[in-house]
Amino acid sequence: MANQKAILVDTTRCTACRACQVACKQWNQNPGEKTENKGSYENPPSLSSYTWMRILFNEYYKDDKMTWLFTKHQCMHCDEAACVEVCPPNATTHIDYKLSDGSVLKTVQTDPNKCIGCNYCRVACPFDVPGYNQKEKGIFRCTMCFDRVTNGVAKYDIPACVKSCAPGTLSFGDRAELIAKAKLRVARLKASGYPKAHLYGETELDGLNYMYILTDEPSKYGLPNDPSVPVSVTVWKAITKPYGLVATAGLVIALVVNGVINARNRGLEDKYKLEQ
Repeated sequence: MANQKAILVDTTRCTACRACQVACKQWNQNPGEKTENKGSYENPPSLSSYTWMRILFNEYYKDDKMTWLFTKHQCMHCDEAACVEVCPPNATTHIDYKLSDGSVLKTVQTDPNKCIGCNYCRVACPFDVPGYNQKEKGIFRCTMCFDRVTNGVAKYDIPACVKSCAPGTLSFGDRAELIAKAKLRVARLKASGYPKAHLYGETELDGLNYMYILTDEPSKYGLPNDPSVPVSVTVWKAITKPYGLVATAGLVIALVVNGVINARNRGLEDKYKLEQ
């Protein structure tokens, strides 16, 4: 991971202002979604093809006092990405962008022109990220603003969410440097009375390109304590890899039944709208 870019989220500094949510919407020109207040400041209630990141409001009570633990939720751009491994038509892949300073921005992206709407990536993702868009026929997610950081314009040399973060929760830079910075911060937090403080994402799934400074168990932040690629994904890969022709034939069959899959997806979307 030499000279690889990443984003560090220091949850201890987050005020849940959600400027990052707005910046993400603005830069990617994604429309707002109609939602309903269900007793929480958290809004919208989930990621979708139009909402690529959101702030989770994790509420906990201790001694009759409520505490919030805020989490920035979006695609983690895992080095070992279950969505990449499981995608039948290879629509979801790792795409590396070389930046002007010689570093690399490693992203996970889905080509909507190749996506068949099977939604296997949604099932496989341990972070519950991918959002299928029935109208646009594809999976859409955070891109780490590759179109900003690769265009050579100085004021756009960092992702939109990082640019908008007033309290300094988000940092963008060389992954190795961010890890060193995070470990210093964790040491200070432990010395200040947070014995569970730790860095999340350094080694999980061979390394996440979104890393987090946490003061409690990951599950308290809505993150899996030990994220892993599901066994079903490993089995799928082992079966299909030696039989390329069979896998290709399977894709043809998948395309034939795509109408059935899309009908199911429409039903899921209608159900989601009713629940809102």
